[in-house]
Amino acid sequence: MKTNQFDLKARIKQSLDALHLFQKAEHAPELLSLAAYVSFVDIEFAASFEKLSKAKVKEELQKFLHHSDLKFVHHLLSDKVEEVEFSILTRTFIEASSAYDNQQAYGKALAHELPTLLSNEFYYEFFTSNENLANLVLAIIDSQPIKRFYDGACGIGLVASQLNAEEYYLRDINQLPIAIAEVIFKLAGKKLNCQLQDSLTENELSNEVDLVVTTPPFGERINPNAIKTTPYLRQLFKAMPTNASDSAWIQQALYQLNDTGRAFIQVPSGWLFRGGYDLALRTELLENDWIDTIILLPKGFMQHTKIETVLLVLNKGAKQHDGIKMIDISDHVKQRTVLRPILSEESIKHIASVFHGQDDPDICKIVTVDEIRSKDMNLSFNKYFINEIEVTRFDLAKEKAKLEMLEQEYQAAKVKLNQLLSQI
Repeated sequence: MKTNQFDLKARIKQSLDALHLFQKAEHAPELLSLAAYVSFVDIEFAASFEKLSKAKVKEELQKFLHHSDLKFVHHLLSDKVEEVEFSILTRTFIEASSAYDNQQAYGKALAHELPTLLSNEFYYEFFTSNENLANLVLAIIDSQPIKRFYDGACGIGLVASQLNAEEYYLRDINQLPIAIAEVIFKLAGKKLNCQLQDSLTENELSNEVDLVVTTPPFGERINPNAIKTTPYLRQLFKAMPTNASDSAWIQQALYQLNDTGRAFIQVPSGWLFRGGYDLALRTELLENDWIDTIILLPKGFMQHTKIETVLLVLNKGAKQHDGIKMIDISDHVKQRTVLRPILSEESIKHIASVFHGQDDPDICKIVTVDEIRSKDMNLSFNKYFINEIEVTRFDLAKEKAKLEMLEQEYQAAKVKLNQLLSQI
């Protein structure tokens, strides 16, 4: 990098502030991503917007995107581009590119900053994962090699974009986030296999990946008939209800793994103890020894919901411990913004160490499958983490002496009061 004085994230935020003078914040992500893409691919073309009228900008962008090698980038172009000074954004990225030694270094820096900025600034549910989850998973994965990565509800691909995998398989049902994800991976110079699809109803065969990390939509109603022929659905001999989307996503993630793969799935904590179909799936996973770890996350961990969630870690390979590792980080918060808790770097490192075997009985316990069976396959944390009640122990001899002294003081005060009353 040519200079250490250039703050890429701060400069992009400044352009966002300027953009808000013209446009509602809800349209900023696509405009910002489009400007980043255009400026990265052809900086001279991006500079030409300074001389174009607003009406001409959209026309020129349509011609430019027609030759793009990205499948969904045209979803970033809407009539909203005619309502702003688009050059405000392109000017930012042109200035940013000049602060880096080459286009590759600039693209990687932008691919690192852009997804976290979008996830933190714009609280869209379909952006799914946030910086908290990304940092936590990255610390746990560390430098372990990843050949193939999959996310069936990828949003803008925040977690995926921060990992170093050889192949990426991203899927999402929403056009805007998958288009932004494509741009981010273009900036990073990473090869991406992405599809616009409903991963629960799509009859996609397993990609045999090493790692799945996903935050699927919470509380989604499903049509069991629409997914009954999908290859990922296991035969649980229990009718699937319409509210079993959590279990459907868990099975979908499990199916995408190879024989030694792992999946990190963020789901509501209610899945740990609900009966019916969810219980049937928990039993299946436990009896096959596929549940490695469950991490209880702080409330408000996601921007768009206050639902308590857990990070369910499935492992088809060899485990480092017997039983299920349960890690309670619900109170492991060092900072809190107005909107959500933030895990500090120190906390994340400690949690990752506990995940990999460091002893910390205050937040971590390993429970056996036999113990879980004795609790009717209930994985609720309050079944295994019992808070001890501190009982103050009294010295009866000292307490008796205090009582006798108080009694003497009372009698003396009573005598004095009677004396005063008799003088009236």
